[in-house]
Amino acid sequence: MTTDASAPGHPLAYEPPAAIRRLEAAVGLVLRAGVAVSSVLMLVGTIVTVTASATAHDARRTVAALRAGAAHPAGLPIPRNAGDVLHGLRHLQGPDLVILGVILLVLTPVARVAASMVVYATERETTFVVITAVVLALLLMSFALG
Repeated sequence: MTTDASAPGHPLAYEPPAAIRRLEAAVGLVLRAGVAVSSVLMLVGTIVTVTASATAHDARRTVAALRAGAAHPAGLPIPRNAGDVLHGLRHLQGPDLVILGVILLVLTPVARVAASMVVYATERETTFVVITAVVLALLLMSFALG
């Protein structure tokens, strides 16, 4: 006879409602996807940046320049604003891919809150939709105001 309270069918076993399972699944998917995609972007950007140098001398100079924040292997400045990043992404430049990965990683928790709000809305949990909407608005305002 099992005494494990987590075993199915045990009188003390807790089985979360379907709505909570859907919420956990949606939030988990958003978090896993955001971290995975941002990690891949940062890895690819790092590889592109490091392998863009043709010789060992160029590679040493590039690493020193990157540490100083002055330039990347193509001789272009490190992107400082959204326009620079978009320009670099069009040319598949390594530092821009890394920055996009970091931006995606920062936005992943925001996407998690938005996914929670959608799940609450589909479950018609008005109180939680309002609370989550306020949290989402505060997050977005904090990004907008710096």
